[in-house]
Amino acid sequence: MREHELKRRPEEQVRESSIGLGYRVPLIIASPWSRGGVVNSQVFDHTSILQFLEIFTSHKSGKKIEETNISAWRRTICGDLTSVFQPYKGDKFQLPSFLAKDKFITEIHQAKFRKLPSTYKSLSKEEIEQINTTPVESEYMPQQERGVRRANALPYQLYAEGKLTADKTAFEITLEASNKFFGEKAAGSPFHIYRKNINPRAYAVKAGDQLSDNWKINTFEQGHYQLQVYGPNGFFRSFTGSGNDPALDSRCNYNDVDSKLPGNVEIVLTNQDSKPLKVSITDNAYKSGKQTHAIEAGKSLTVTLDLSKNLGWYDFTITVVGDDLFMKHYAGRVETGKSGFTDPAMGHAI
Repeated sequence: MREHELKRRPEEQVRESSIGLGYRVPLIIASPWSRGGVVNSQVFDHTSILQFLEIFTSHKSGKKIEETNISAWRRTICGDLTSVFQPYKGDKFQLPSFLAKDKFITEIHQAKFRKLPSTYKSLSKEEIEQINTTPVESEYMPQQERGVRRANALPYQLYAEGKLTADKTAFEITLEASNKFFGEKAAGSPFHIYRKNINPRAYAVKAGDQLSDNWKINTFEQGHYQLQVYGPNGFFRSFTGSGNDPALDSRCNYNDVDSKLPGNVEIVLTNQDSKPLKVSITDNAYKSGKQTHAIEAGKSLTVTLDLSKNLGWYDFTITVVGDDLFMKHYAGRVETGKSGFTDPAMGHAI
C-alpha cells in the first residue's frame, strides 16, 4: 500500500498501512459454470473480478496477464472468485419452470389496492426484555431463513490461539493462515480483534504466515481481560481470564488423517500446572453436551470432536473446574476442500 501511494502523492501524505475494506455487500453471480443456490463466504471485493479475469485470460492466452494496480494486501485479503465455480461432472439438469407472466403481473397490479399495515403496537416490557436478552426467539426481530443451503469449499485454514506471556503481564494472541492443506490455493485472511470500549485492531495474514500481538493485563478493568477474534466464514475465538489463569494450554486443530481433513476438530489440552486440572468442553450450539476430563500435572490430552452431524461446524468453550473466570471459546467451520453446507445452528436445523 505504501509503495503504491508513493507513486501518487508526497511522502508526508502517505499512509503507513491499509485502512481495511469497507462494508461488505452481497454479490450475486449468474454463470453457466455456477448453478444457483450455493453460498460462498470467502472475502471478495471489486478487485476479485479483475483477479478472476487475470486467471481466465492467462489460461486462455498462455501468457501471464496481471493487473499491476492490485496491491499485495488486497490479493492477500480478497479472493479471485475461483472458489465460486464447481466442475461439471456430467450431471443431467432439467430447465426450470418459466414464470407465469400474466399471474405475476396481476399480483403486482393488485398490490396497490392492499390496505395499509395496521398490526403495529407498543411492545410490552416483557417483549422488550426478550429482544434484549434472546432476540432470536422474538417474533418481532428479523429471523434467519430456516434450513441449510449448499456452500462452496473455501481455501481457508485459519487458527487463532491466545495465552498469557511468560511474565503474566500481558495476553498474547497468535493469528495464522496456514497453507499446509491447500498449498498454492490457500487464502490469506483478515482478522479483527475486539475488546470492550476500545477500538478494534485489524490484521491481515497472508497464506503460509502468522503474526502475534499482545495486550497488557493492567489495561483491563480489574485486570480481567476479554478479547474476541473474528475472521471470515464464521471464524470466531474468544479469550477471557486474568493474570491468575490456570496453566492450561489449549489448541484447536483440524483433525488430520493421512494429510487429509475429514472435517473434525482436534482439541489438544496440556496441563502446565503443578497440580491436576479438571477441564470441561461444552458444546454451545449443536447439542452434543458437555464433557469433563481430568488431566494430571505435566500431561496432555487430545479430544476429537466428531462434526459429521454438524456439517463441519463447531461452537464450544473450554473451562477449568474451580475457576469461574477463565474461558476459551472456539467457533467456525472446518474446510476440507469439498463443498458443504451453511451453518445448521444458524438455520435452526439442529
